[in-house]
Amino acid sequence: MSTTNRFIDNQVISKSTRLLAENAIEIHRWLLVIATVFSVVLSIVSLILQDFVQASISILSVPAVFIAHLINRKGYLYESKLFNSVQIIVMIATVSLFTGINSLAFMYFFPVIIAMLLAFQGEEKRTGYFMILTILLILIALTTIGNPIGANHLNPEHLFLDRASNIIGVAVSCVLILIFLIKMMNKVQSQLIENTNVLINNNTQLLAANYSRDLLMSVIAHDLRAPMVGAIMTAEACQKEGVSDESKKEMLRTLHDKATLVLSMTDQLLEWARSQTGSLQSNIEPILVYHFDNYVTEWTNLIGESKNISFNLNFEFREGETISCDKNMIQTALRNLISNAVKFSGNGSTIKISSYLKNNKRTFDIQDFGRGINDVQLRKLREGISFTTSGTNNEKGNGFGLQLVQEFLRRHNSKLKIQSEFGKGSLFSFNL
Repeated sequence: MSTTNRFIDNQVISKSTRLLAENAIEIHRWLLVIATVFSVVLSIVSLILQDFVQASISILSVPAVFIAHLINRKGYLYESKLFNSVQIIVMIATVSLFTGINSLAFMYFFPVIIAMLLAFQGEEKRTGYFMILTILLILIALTTIGNPIGANHLNPEHLFLDRASNIIGVAVSCVLILIFLIKMMNKVQSQLIENTNVLINNNTQLLAANYSRDLLMSVIAHDLRAPMVGAIMTAEACQKEGVSDESKKEMLRTLHDKATLVLSMTDQLLEWARSQTGSLQSNIEPILVYHFDNYVTEWTNLIGESKNISFNLNFEFREGETISCDKNMIQTALRNLISNAVKFSGNGSTIKISSYLKNNKRTFDIQDFGRGINDVQLRKLREGISFTTSGTNNEKGNGFGLQLVQEFLRRHNSKLKIQSEFGKGSLFSFNL
């Protein structure tokens, strides 16, 4: 169970890491497209404003982006991101140097900084930080430059157009980044929710497995240990000198009963533990009704002798009639219900076990006339709450028998029906 959980956890971590990597790749592709569109638009605006030098600087970025795209196609993602980032920084720095600090062209660095923080993830973060530091140094250097290289940018009317176009360009770039960020965050949030649900489910299974293990160990330490100790003491008593043959026979009978009890309890515990961990698989196939008639007969002969209980068996079926079920599960259900009836029946009493067709379904009834079940216990049984009480001869149990029956019947789309009157006995039945 823990190995499965570790495997699932590793899958979740791997998916999260892969998601970040995919986002970084998508951001880079987005930057390539934006850089191309920005360069073309800036070139067109520059031509309209008759800034031929600025138009030339801007259009040179298009082949640079194409080179970055080719590098990416070759599988060199990091190198492509690095080359594209450098060419964008060089283009914006050159345009800012040519148009002057008052043109506000340097403002394009701010959306670029955000984009670099997103594009360089994981081990590449240092490169992103280095690029951002380079941009900050360039910004500081630009503040020390007085007049722009292009003299036409000193013209107030031209400077106004420069500022207006750059403010609009930066605003559009920021809006595009914001849209992309919202899209990316929604994707990441959806993935995180999915991963969280996987972890919650994984943690629930782990807690259930730990609970089952602790409960199983507790039962083994108490319920199984007691009959085993009794069996050992009985065997030791048989070996003592001076014990009569009659006493030995009685001791051997007791030893047989305790061994049968231990075997039954062990089977119940193992099957219950497997059902709780999800490793128990149902094998539904046609089984002869005669098989269950024969099985019940053998089982009642084995366990009824200790209390001198008589069984009234009445299985009504046609020759060759079958029912679709998991043979082992139904045998376990019948064994538990019959053992439970014996446990709470008095010495010399009778237990009725019958099977018949009702509404095209095979019905199994196990009825005893023993102690019965009080209202509190009946409510717990119907709610699937596990508990244990001593039998009429102070027999012990593990509390899982009826819970196991209910689980096995649930896998057959059936349900255990319980009718009981305290002091008069109980009727347990189910349909298949």
